[in-house]
Amino acid sequence: MKKISLSIVILLNTVFMLSAQSKSNFVMQLAGFDQYENAAVTIQRIDEDADVLKLETELTDGHVFSVIGGKGKIELANLPKHFILTVNMYKQGSRNEFIDNWYVSATDSIVVTNNHSVRNFDKITFSGFGAERYRLQYMLDGILLNRVNYKRYSRSGRYFSGEYANSKDMERAVDMNIEAGRLVNKSELDFLAKEWMLKNMFYKIYHTYLLRPLTVSFIKNDSKRTEDIASILNKFESFYGGTIVEKGKLSSSNYIDFYLAYWYLKNTLFGQNKINYRIKLLEDNFKGQSLENIGYAAIKRSFYGMDEESRKVFLDWLIANSKSSIRLEKLKIREAVAVGKPFPDFELTDLNGKVWHKKDLLGKVVFFDFYYTGCNNCAIYFKNTVSKVEEHFSKNPNVLFVSVSIDKEKELWKKSIESKKYNSDHSIKLYTNGLRDHHPLIEYLNIRAYPFPILMGKTGLIETSDNVKLGRTGKKIEMLIESINQVLKR
Repeated sequence: MKKISLSIVILLNTVFMLSAQSKSNFVMQLAGFDQYENAAVTIQRIDEDADVLKLETELTDGHVFSVIGGKGKIELANLPKHFILTVNMYKQGSRNEFIDNWYVSATDSIVVTNNHSVRNFDKITFSGFGAERYRLQYMLDGILLNRVNYKRYSRSGRYFSGEYANSKDMERAVDMNIEAGRLVNKSELDFLAKEWMLKNMFYKIYHTYLLRPLTVSFIKNDSKRTEDIASILNKFESFYGGTIVEKGKLSSSNYIDFYLAYWYLKNTLFGQNKINYRIKLLEDNFKGQSLENIGYAAIKRSFYGMDEESRKVFLDWLIANSKSSIRLEKLKIREAVAVGKPFPDFELTDLNGKVWHKKDLLGKVVFFDFYYTGCNNCAIYFKNTVSKVEEHFSKNPNVLFVSVSIDKEKELWKKSIESKKYNSDHSIKLYTNGLRDHHPLIEYLNIRAYPFPILMGKTGLIETSDNVKLGRTGKKIEMLIESINQVLKR
């Protein structure tokens, strides 16, 4: 009888322990993150489609944890056995990517210490239950962020510069992928963890160091450059064609970035930038929720790169294919920045502390140019296009040029003005008061890339945010002058 009772007690204890283990919370202790105020956590189940909308709404609909005195505690319950984790660190509304789609376990209990990192969180250590997975994935991301020494290449930034000369072949990406495979395969992690990490690193590497550099290396009307890019893409497809379109779910936001860079290249090379070709590519490769999610990611990344007619076609198609109420609401906001819609009201501060509103500019044709200090493309756009057009209209009191900085620090903004790289003495210079991307005007216009120009008419309506019409491509100076003249006539 005692043996039976003892067996029952042991059985009950075992059940209790297993139950407790299955219900244990995921815990991540943060230390040394003194410059940050919050940690935003996004979770993706292995069996669900990745969705960039989760990252877009992480501060309002995600898991947000306070960081005080450099310390914080992330604690999550009711999780699947394994899931995909993203952690972004915030200060004054500015996001810094920390953990980017890592494969983790619901029972992990990790201490993460930031040992005075200089850039890209380059001095992080991990300890605790499950720490091996974190160390490995930190090392893997280090391949992308230049935290790893290579046998064949130095650690210098020159090798990782992303210039076209360094991206004309796949050697660099292949080397990185081999290194990632070596690191993963020598680990003692289980097969599923290794499989997921290898696949996601492939997407990260080939997006960052092959497809994305190719997308920015086009030179209009340069047939030789176009032939070179097409040759590289064909070579990539012959090697990895079976991996380009995922079967089933979208595995991560890194895959979405990877596919959309490929999608852009295919369209530019073979689709003559026609919007119907872009839509057909998506419809041929994805269905159901995957199509809705990747379509939304596509318009989020490409909206301002499309001409106004293409935007409308793509928006109408995506709205017809979207079921998510949050997504539909976001898409309706994009409709709000179409030609003829009211330019939003705003509060922006000038160097003297004066607060400007939309009403202060009514009656004029207003060219807005949004930038941040250190943005090389912003400086080039101002020097080669905006400054020339501003000089052209210098004697026309009905045209105003407004330069808007999204810098975090006011002193940095002041230095950018002193440098004269981003605006002239005669422009109105305004500041988003350190709110960066979270200033209401930036959020309303949904600005995600810089420089960002937009033209407002005399009655306060949006006239255009088309990159071609605003001199970002093609005959730049002539196009911007013509666009302003057209608005002046109305």
